[in-house]
Amino acid sequence: MQETQKSNTTKAIVWTVAVLVAIVAVCEWVGWPFLRIPFTHFLEKQLERTVVIDAPFSLHAWGGLRLQAAHVRMSAPASFQQPYFFDAHGVEIALRYRDVWQLPEGAAYRVKAIRAMQLDAHMVRTIDGKATWQFDLDDNSPTRPFPVIEGLNVRQGQVNVQDAMTGAAVLAKFTTEEGSADASPHAKVTLQGTLKKVPLRGMLETAGFLPAVTQKPDSPPVHSSGWLNYGALSLRFDGSVYDMFGQPRVKGRLDLVGPSLGDVGDLFDITLPRTSAFKVRADIEKSSAQWRVTVPAAKIGRSALAGKFTYDTEGDKPMLRGTLTGKKLYLADLAPAFGAPVAEPASVKEHATATSASPPAKMFPDTPLDFATYVRMHAEVEVDLDNVDLGNAFREPIAPLKGHLSLLNNKLSLSHIDARTAQGSLAGEIFIDAHEVSATQAAGAQALVPDWGIELAVRDIRLEKWLKVAPTPKQDARTQPDTPGKPSADTPQPYISGLLNGRSRLHGQGRSTRALMQSLNGELALLIRQGKVSHLLIEAAGLDIAQAVGVMIKGDQPLEMQCAAMGWKAKQGILTPEAALIDTKVTTLVATGTVDLGQEQLDLTLRARPKNFSPLTVRSPIRVQGTFMAPEVSINKAPVAARVAGAALLALINPFAAILPFLDPGTSDAANNADCADTLQQLKKQGH
Repeated sequence: MQETQKSNTTKAIVWTVAVLVAIVAVCEWVGWPFLRIPFTHFLEKQLERTVVIDAPFSLHAWGGLRLQAAHVRMSAPASFQQPYFFDAHGVEIALRYRDVWQLPEGAAYRVKAIRAMQLDAHMVRTIDGKATWQFDLDDNSPTRPFPVIEGLNVRQGQVNVQDAMTGAAVLAKFTTEEGSADASPHAKVTLQGTLKKVPLRGMLETAGFLPAVTQKPDSPPVHSSGWLNYGALSLRFDGSVYDMFGQPRVKGRLDLVGPSLGDVGDLFDITLPRTSAFKVRADIEKSSAQWRVTVPAAKIGRSALAGKFTYDTEGDKPMLRGTLTGKKLYLADLAPAFGAPVAEPASVKEHATATSASPPAKMFPDTPLDFATYVRMHAEVEVDLDNVDLGNAFREPIAPLKGHLSLLNNKLSLSHIDARTAQGSLAGEIFIDAHEVSATQAAGAQALVPDWGIELAVRDIRLEKWLKVAPTPKQDARTQPDTPGKPSADTPQPYISGLLNGRSRLHGQGRSTRALMQSLNGELALLIRQGKVSHLLIEAAGLDIAQAVGVMIKGDQPLEMQCAAMGWKAKQGILTPEAALIDTKVTTLVATGTVDLGQEQLDLTLRARPKNFSPLTVRSPIRVQGTFMAPEVSINKAPVAARVAGAALLALINPFAAILPFLDPGTSDAANNADCADTLQQLKKQGH
């Protein structure tokens, strides 16, 4: 009897288990459709989001969770004013159990596979770093990175990106077919929107997105190519990307074309100057927190540059190090960095000259400069340029130019300048200290004015080789044949020649080049050794009509200068020649007056005291007035007595005694000081 009861109990258990197994098997086969609502609640509890799953619905739990639904929607966090986090149609999602219940704190959620016919997502991040893709928004919970997706197949997808931290407002449309089962994965994304309020468009094709976001240090390279237009800036990339959401790595070639390097700086949040239009090809490589950039060729306006750099993002502020080289730098291509308009091509200039004869009103631009970019990074760059073209006023370039370019604590400087030109040299430092400007701008306060400094020394530069200072050649001489080894018959003699030596110590403040000029203070001293000056120029300055006519008949033979020196004081943008004279055997020429750099106005008087007798000498001063762009030369109608000129000359003795020690006379110190000392002694004797 008992055995019969045990047998019946066993059979009942077996049948119950069999029935349960059968029920489970049937439910697993049909997909547990009645679990749609409970499963929805389960996801809402686990993810702390509102979830909507519409029928037809099927859920398979054998070996993991596999969800299929006609429509799935997940809400964004309550603090975000977004319609949803994602909305998908024709959805299939596969999850592992351990990825749901055994996820470590702070680790990214993992999804085995996602497939969708259509997918629309809102990726939004606020300025404090909170984002719609973070599922633990409680301040006490760890912040999780972007989810890891192992398989992705989306026929038609789009992501609306609103990122307050980067200033991005972009709509990305994409298609992708990739995962472990795909032998040749492919993904494509197009971008359209704005970045930092600048229009942005782009396209990227790659061998799938997933390998690039594996968050594994040993993630494989993924070949990628694409283009990006940022305003008028155009970029093209061809290379590989690795682990973009872990320790991002990039390696490839980048081609950039645009109107100014400053646009590249704005895009990548680095400090670069405003320049002429450019075209740059760079090999880039990123590992860990350091970028390595090799620029074999950079065309900026007419300039040809190159360089090798490293950009380290670790520390309180990124640091750029490297070497800037180049065969040719035209200074005009950097003029936009100081507020000047971009230089136009020659053909455009010729057309503009033909259609309009009106010159620019001012020489110094008043455009405010962007010192706020100085706060973006530090820099230590060695400069080694073969050739620097200073512009049309200079006959010879600087060749070479070496120096140290640094940006530290928002102070930009070019120091240790070692430049060669016209058989002479330049040395010194130029700096802009904008630390107070950047600090107050970052704090939202009114910007202060940056400090500027120019401390340069000039040594033994040959003026006749450096400057384009010469009269117009005679028309009839151009037809004469040239003699080998001798100057051409139509080669004009320079108005002034000799070895130029000098030093400047100038400081100012300003947010534009013109503001700097208006505030300039300091001193400037110049001395010309072994100098010669145009005889015709000296006679014209002294208005010695008889000798001037004779010079014009015989030809302009240069006069040797016994002493040529100038000492200028700058105060609030006004230059005053405390001592300025050119002394030759026939005439001593003195300059007095002011040069207003802020208003760009000239008010100089040139007085000459001829040393020889001429019946037609008229000792009247010459006035040089007007603007820098349109100077005017006139003769004072009232003759000035010789004693007035003599008094002006004698008044220079004391100032010259003060500026001569400040001057660097070059390679012949004693000889030059002796020349000027002799001139001063002669002036003293004449005064008695």
